[in-house]
Amino acid sequence: MGNAYPASSNRKQYSSSSSVREGAAWDQERDTERAALIEENARLRGLVVQLSNLVLRNVVDQYNTTPTLPLRRSLPD
Repeated sequence: MGNAYPASSNRKQYSSSSSVREGAAWDQERDTERAALIEENARLRGLVVQLSNLVLRNVVDQYNTTPTLPLRRSLPD
């Protein structure tokens, strides 16, 4: 059975300057996307805080305005 991995002398060298430039452009694009995601995450966190405050405010208002004893309704005949 042969070796599954080629010997190091058979490997191709990928050190051309064009691949280095492509890698740098890819890194820059990735950094830009990461920054956009971080900004979007911060915006969404702010919206979650606003929504949470609205929900809590409405729940507190609901409990403050409803009577503490439940109303008894008469059954239909």
